[in-house]
Amino acid sequence: MSGDADSEAEAAAKARQQTAAIDAYPSDASIPSLPESPDGYTDNAFMHTISDIAELRLHDAFESAPSLSLDDLDDYQQMHLGDVDTSLMSRAKLKALVRKQVTPKKIVFRDKLAFVAGTVGAMLSAYWLGWSPMTFYRIYTAQAFVLFTLRWALYRIKKWHYYLFDFCYVANVLLLLHLWVFPHSAFLHKVTFAYAAGPLAWSVVAFRNSLVFHSLDKTTSLFLHWFPACVAWSERWHPDVHVREYNKKSSAAMAEWHEASLLDLVVLPMIPYLVWALLYYMKIFVLSSSRIQQRGYDTLFNYTTANPKSGVSKFVKRFPLKSQPLAYMALHVTLTGMTFAVCKVWWNFYMAHTIFLLSILCISAWNGASYYFEVFAHRYVQTVGVPSKPLKKKQ
Repeated sequence: MSGDADSEAEAAAKARQQTAAIDAYPSDASIPSLPESPDGYTDNAFMHTISDIAELRLHDAFESAPSLSLDDLDDYQQMHLGDVDTSLMSRAKLKALVRKQVTPKKIVFRDKLAFVAGTVGAMLSAYWLGWSPMTFYRIYTAQAFVLFTLRWALYRIKKWHYYLFDFCYVANVLLLLHLWVFPHSAFLHKVTFAYAAGPLAWSVVAFRNSLVFHSLDKTTSLFLHWFPACVAWSERWHPDVHVREYNKKSSAAMAEWHEASLLDLVVLPMIPYLVWALLYYMKIFVLSSSRIQQRGYDTLFNYTTANPKSGVSKFVKRFPLKSQPLAYMALHVTLTGMTFAVCKVWWNFYMAHTIFLLSILCISAWNGASYYFEVFAHRYVQTVGVPSKPLKKKQ
């Protein structure tokens, strides 16, 4: 019991240290805009506290704030704290929020609940996929509605909502339309298969999506890319009973549903994809370009080109500044077309398709393990101030 009391005392002391930096400011002083460090995140307790609150874009009109989230290293790399207008928050309310929300007990308890919810959700999804693969699209739809609604709301707050124009979200919307509005369309069946088993599945590797149960953001990103691939797998090899009954009415419809050429999996999916690419380019780089820069909105283009060591950044930065958006879109089109071509293998061979999906899942699990043991453990203790409890020796 004394060990627990000491740990709680140390955690409380850490929380008091986090608020002390704010108390040190004069009462008539405004909260400054915080600069971003070279590695994308700040280290002292004051900046950690402010960034958590600024991330939620709390305004004076809020009577109470939601629980603060403990962001990980990847989230700090995406944030631009200098763009946050912290003047919208009164100093008194800021101090009250820090004292009320930034407490080790609350953060740890919330993360434990999130971990349990994430673990149960993953187990339920895995069970459903094995128990009734032909109806897996139902649990996908329910989770998509919840997770995408939360992402839209949170990304609006964080000024990341321009990410929602990316192709991955469009592909998910098209898949949902196919499942619920046009379930007998062989054309959409093949197009959404190419999208889900192609660029969406490979995005898990490209963006290092991680199986991190306590993080809503990481869970949603993995869901965005891997769950549609599972739906495509189930629809290809275990179609819904209504689809099977519909196709039995005509041998031509049956053949059209089960047969696919490179034309069906590469050329035809390219048509709606290129329509999206044109609209995306016009929206992000032409119509809303000034608005994005002036308001500090983040986009996938900014994210992928910010790291000078990444292959995308190295390729795009070879071109003049005005030509970089075109170079980025050209690379996007090329890589997407390559993933479409590989889908012919997944369409023809059940075992190859299954092994591919399991490999993608293992990669995401490895990324999650790397995050937990190499980043999260150190940052959790450093930021929250909760020391690890010593293990009891066996008698």
